[in-house]
Amino acid sequence: MLDTHPDTRHVTGDRLRSLFNRLNPFTEDLRLRPEDERKTVLAVNGNFPFELELAGFYHAAAMSGSPIIVQFSMGALATAGRGLRGRAGFVESLRAGARLARLTAEEYASMYEPPFAALGLDHYAVPGLEEALSAKDKPGTVGDTARSRARVRSMLEEAAEAAVSYGVSAPSAEDMAAWEAYLTSGPYREAVVGFTTLIEEMRPAWAMIDTEDLPPVLNFAVTKEIADLVTALRSDAILEAEYGATGRAGDETDYVKLTGEELEGFARQVAGYVRYTGAGGISYPIGMEHAAPSDVRREPDSERLEAVQRQILKETGRYTPFAQHGGTGAKRVVKGLVAKDNVNTLFLVTAAQALAEHVGKNREGISRGEKSASGVDMYLSASRAVLEATVQKLKECGTYGYLGRE
Repeated sequence: MLDTHPDTRHVTGDRLRSLFNRLNPFTEDLRLRPEDERKTVLAVNGNFPFELELAGFYHAAAMSGSPIIVQFSMGALATAGRGLRGRAGFVESLRAGARLARLTAEEYASMYEPPFAALGLDHYAVPGLEEALSAKDKPGTVGDTARSRARVRSMLEEAAEAAVSYGVSAPSAEDMAAWEAYLTSGPYREAVVGFTTLIEEMRPAWAMIDTEDLPPVLNFAVTKEIADLVTALRSDAILEAEYGATGRAGDETDYVKLTGEELEGFARQVAGYVRYTGAGGISYPIGMEHAAPSDVRREPDSERLEAVQRQILKETGRYTPFAQHGGTGAKRVVKGLVAKDNVNTLFLVTAAQALAEHVGKNREGISRGEKSASGVDMYLSASRAVLEATVQKLKECGTYGYLGRE
């Protein structure tokens, strides 16, 4: 019997952690298992309207006997919670979106009864430095009090000491002052409130904090604070931390492969970051990009993956699953080393293309207002297309039918 919360058909964070530990690609003596023995868990992103994609996701997992993580980004939740309202509070929109997402997910999990489905929070982004420091504090957020300043200063000093011990350059006094202002700013404190709201409303098994644009020392401090909050909330969610930016479609900067001492130094920093923050999952650049168009496919940096993941295991003594972002644009899935393959754009495009095909075939009937041309068949066809695309990704990950064979 799977470990689930009493009022849900989704597995707990502890149960998801057990699955990842079982799929650990390293042996006890830190050798990498042969690729044909390694597997990756597929994580699929739901977007508004949730039911169109979720029907395909849950059906695919159920019919194939495959584990799956159904996740929602901060942007997707805020969009759903805001609806057509032009102006709505940030935290209020997140709360409403989280409730809609969870209710929809629970209903489809109940309908299809997949063997192993987890809920996830993806890409919860904290504000950038410039954004936070240039904004005026909003009413109701944590103020810039002497007490909060003292606490934040201590937190930053501790993070700086830890980061430097793992090879990060020591920050200047000016940097520390700016980061102190950041951590007490209205936008950052509001982001923290929003994150805890989603943990409480969704009770996810996996939760990602997106800190990719922050300087390393500040990243150490922010992620440690968030990890401590997850613990204080008594959540068993696997907190995914992020060290460095994943590329975005159209980025001018090319990915740079690291070798030798540079790779060893990067691996040491990431391992120290995981150990200091207590993060349960990790992401860092391996050459992918978000929102890759259909004709862009990038080769993942498997050398960096193996070096960093092995170093984390050495440093922390525990397996920390790697989450690949930009899975749509990967030439292949590096099974096992990529523990969690995030795919979003593929399903958005798949659904949109199915809708476009229906509209193209029925354009005249839609223009005449015919019910048969304008009915739900177009949305059902889109959901079926998502189902087929999900099955294909499960096969690429090596977990298609995995639970059915136990």
